[in-house]
Amino acid sequence: MRKVVLVSLDAFFDADFQYLRPDGGLTKMIQEGSVCRQVKTVFPALTYPAHVTLITGCDPVDTHVGQNQPYQPETPGKERVWYWERKHIAVPTLFDAVKNAGGKNCSVLWPVCCKNPTADWCFPEVHPLLGENVVLKTLRYGTPLFVLDSERRFGSLRQGISEPGLSDYAAAITAQTIRKKKPDLTAVHLIDLDEMRHHHGVFSKEAISAIQRNEDRLNQIRKAMEETPGMENALLIAVSDHGQSDISKTINLTESLQKLGLADDFGVQSNGESAYFFAKRQNADVENALAVLQDHLAENGILRLYSRADLDRMNAVKEVAFACEAADQVVFSDGLDEGKREKATHGFGPGHKAENCLFAVWGKGIRAGYEMPVMPMRDVAPTIAGLMGIALPKAKGIDHSREIIK
Repeated sequence: MRKVVLVSLDAFFDADFQYLRPDGGLTKMIQEGSVCRQVKTVFPALTYPAHVTLITGCDPVDTHVGQNQPYQPETPGKERVWYWERKHIAVPTLFDAVKNAGGKNCSVLWPVCCKNPTADWCFPEVHPLLGENVVLKTLRYGTPLFVLDSERRFGSLRQGISEPGLSDYAAAITAQTIRKKKPDLTAVHLIDLDEMRHHHGVFSKEAISAIQRNEDRLNQIRKAMEETPGMENALLIAVSDHGQSDISKTINLTESLQKLGLADDFGVQSNGESAYFFAKRQNADVENALAVLQDHLAENGILRLYSRADLDRMNAVKEVAFACEAADQVVFSDGLDEGKREKATHGFGPGHKAENCLFAVWGKGIRAGYEMPVMPMRDVAPTIAGLMGIALPKAKGIDHSREIIK
C-alpha cells in the first residue's frame, strides 16, 4: 500500500491559481506533479457533502450527506447539530479501505469523521453547542490521547477555533503525526481560506493571504514527508471542495413561504446560495409550489428552481421535494441566527463560476506538469485508492490513477 497525505484547501477554486507564489507549496506540486483544475463540485457546493464525496467516490444521493446539517425544522432561530459523525455516511470511505487493507489512518479536522472506528488517530472537526464544553466534546468525538498530546505540543498555535491559528495548529499536528506515526492515510482539512472569504470577501487581501499561508502549510507538510524515513514513496495530494462568491443581500425563505401561502405544506433549509424545500405532509402539492415561486423569482432572490427530476440528475439526496438557487449577490436564510454577517458564501449549483475545484498529486513516479481533464468530484476517491493500491468497490467515480503515473 502506498502512503498518502491528503490536504484539503477549503474554498480554493480555479480563479485562485493566479495568486500562487513561485516558491509556494501548491506551485511546486503542480510543476513537479499532476493537477486537475476543473474538479466539478457536488450540489449543493457545501463543505460537508463535498468532503464526504472526496473520500467515498459517491455523490450525496448515495452518501446520504446532502448538507452540512440535517434538516431540523424544530429548531428555527437556534443552533443546529451538524453531520459530525462517521455513522452518517452510508457508504465505505477511504479510511475503511485502508483499514481493510491492514493500514493505519489519521484524520485532522476532516469533516464527518468524528467517532470513526477506522481512524487510528482522530482530531475531530466538531464545535460545542450552547452549554457544551469544547474540551470534553473534542475528547469524546476524537481519539482522546491523540487530542491531548496534540494540544500539549501545539496548543499555543491556536486561539480557540479562530483562523489562521486553527489551520496552523492542524498543519503542525499533521506534520508531527507524519514524523511519529507514518500513517498510510493522513487527511487534514485546512479551513483558513474559507473563513477569510466568508468574513472579508472572495478576493479580499485577507483571502489572498490565506491562499499563500496554505502554500506555506503544504511546504511544512511536504518537508515532514521528505525528512521521515518510511515516507519516501508517499504521495502528497491537495484537494478542495468549492469556491465562493460575494454576497450583499439576505432573503429569508421561511418568510417567503409564509407570504406566498406555502408554509403549511413546505419547510425550507438554507444552503447559502441555494436552499432545500421539504414537504411537511405526503400530499403536499409540489407542482403548485413550483408554479407559485416561479411567478415570484426576482422578489425572493431566486435565480432558478430545481424540480425533483432536476435534483435526480444532479445526484442530490432523495428527501428534498425541490430546491432553488440564489440570484447574484443573494444569500438565503431560513430563520437561523448564525451570529455573523458574511461577505461571501457558497452552496451554489452546477455551472457556477466558482464550481471548479482542485486535485493535485505530487510524489515519486507521478507525471510532472501533467494537466488532467475535467472530472466530477466523485472521481477523486477512486483515483486516490488506485494510487494507493487499495480497493474502494462502492465508489461510483472513475479511477484516473493510470493517467498520472509515469
